[in-house]
Amino acid sequence: MDLLLQITTRSLLSKNLLVYENHKFMLVKELAEIISMLNYSEQSIKASRHGFNGSEESVSFHFEGDKILQHSLLYDEQVHVFEQVSGEAVAELISDFYRLSNNNNGSRRGFELSQAELEQLLDSLENNQQLFELPVMHGEKQEFYETLKRTKGLVNTLLFMEFTEQKEPVAKNVVLFTNDNKNNWIIEKVDDVFQINHGTSIKVEQLIRENVIESLEKVKYGK
Repeated sequence: MDLLLQITTRSLLSKNLLVYENHKFMLVKELAEIISMLNYSEQSIKASRHGFNGSEESVSFHFEGDKILQHSLLYDEQVHVFEQVSGEAVAELISDFYRLSNNNNGSRRGFELSQAELEQLLDSLENNQQLFELPVMHGEKQEFYETLKRTKGLVNTLLFMEFTEQKEPVAKNVVLFTNDNKNNWIIEKVDDVFQINHGTSIKVEQLIRENVIESLEKVKYGK
């Protein structure tokens, strides 16, 4: 164990992740801040998607005070990459991650589905009997169903988390995205229905404000 500790310490020193001061090994300031944000962030967002090679890809954002830390996993989750980003960048990064449309003109209104209707669409992808029972679809609803067929019903998740005083994560909201190679749809449950919309960075920014920013402002200002 002593030899392993020496090897690890020397490795961290060579990478400028440790400093030796007053007969003590200490983490450099930047790494200490990263570890602190990972352990004590007020809220986090985790974006996950199905990779086209069958793997799962993810990126998370940790909010602490006025700082946001991006945490990416690369090379089959073997490499961790950390970077501080601005609030304005988070929506754009998430939009790119889910391959959303660049068209933010808001001309398309979206539509609603009940849970039973959404389940029927998904079940029809694997059940021929359900396929024959589908109602006739037009417009955006037909486009959405064609996307589900192309992607074999795979959906990706955007998880909003907040933390208790004991730093235990609590899921606040989960939003779904289709898994096409471009122009994906956002599937959000509101009350008893699912709202289906074309995914845009403006919509993602709205989700972040509703699920993270407003909550942080309430905590900060006691609203």
